Amino acid sequence: MAYRVLSLLAAALIAGAAGPAQAQTAGAERRMERLEQSVRALQATVLQAQATGQPVVVRPEGPDPVLAAMQERVTDLETTLQRLNGQIETLGLDIERARRAEAAAETERRTALQAINERIGRLDGQIAALTAAMAPPEPLAVGPNDARTAPDAGGTLEGQAAGSAPPANAGEAFTQARALFTAGDHEASGAAFQDFVTRYPTNTRTPEAYYWLGETYFARRGYQTATGAYASALRTRPATTWAPAAMARLAQSLANANQPGQACAALAEFDQRYAARASAAVKANAQTARTRARCGA
Repeated sequence: MAYRVLSLLAAALIAGAAGPAQAQTAGAERRMERLEQSVRALQATVLQAQATGQPVVVRPEGPDPVLAAMQERVTDLETTLQRLNGQIETLGLDIERARRAEAAAETERRTALQAINERIGRLDGQIAALTAAMAPPEPLAVGPNDARTAPDAGGTLEGQAAGSAPPANAGEAFTQARALFTAGDHEASGAAFQDFVTRYPTNTRTPEAYYWLGETYFARRGYQTATGAYASALRTRPATTWAPAAMARLAQSLANANQPGQACAALAEFDQRYAARASAAVKANAQTARTRARCGA
């Protein structure tokens, strides 16, 4: 019965389309052919359903190719967008981490620089206080065992040989004082260097003369007086060959004068400014002072 209905329906469709088809163009004929194909396919489906006893299910031939292509393109674009969003999020996290790391590094650098500046300030304050406290008056005050080293009112030195002529200029005076020290006459050399710093307080070699004056007192165990002489030599912290030795001797004199705190401060200044260019002998003197003052103990 169903087959007969479908056949009548198909015949009616063909009959209804046949009259106008005679006046239509070739495009209408193609449309008719597609309709006939659809009818035949529908007939085949119905016959198959009758043979198997299954219900008739009519399905479209397939998706529109253009629509399928557009859907695939949309899917690809969505996938690409998701991937780009993920990359952007990752880059954002990387940038944030880099900013935090840079901020932490900058904070660390500033903290380190502040600590260094504070340490330098403390060292400068210590050496300035040390210099101010230990700088001797001019002429230097001497101990009871060094009374003969001071110049008299007439400008002669009691330790000089009788009848010897006074130095003609600062250069000659310095040379004579050094010659006395080299000869081992520390008392006469001390008197000569004391006379030099008194006569030539602004001479370019006066700081060095204070250093050698300190050496003469150190050799005679006059450590308190030697401390003042070394401090005067280092008042401007000259970048000279003898400056490291003067700082080490200052520390030794303070340690030997039972002033361990000030001795350790002088050694800190030595380590900061002079140790890198000090000779092995000078470093040994500094270590001797460090041991005696028990710095860091």
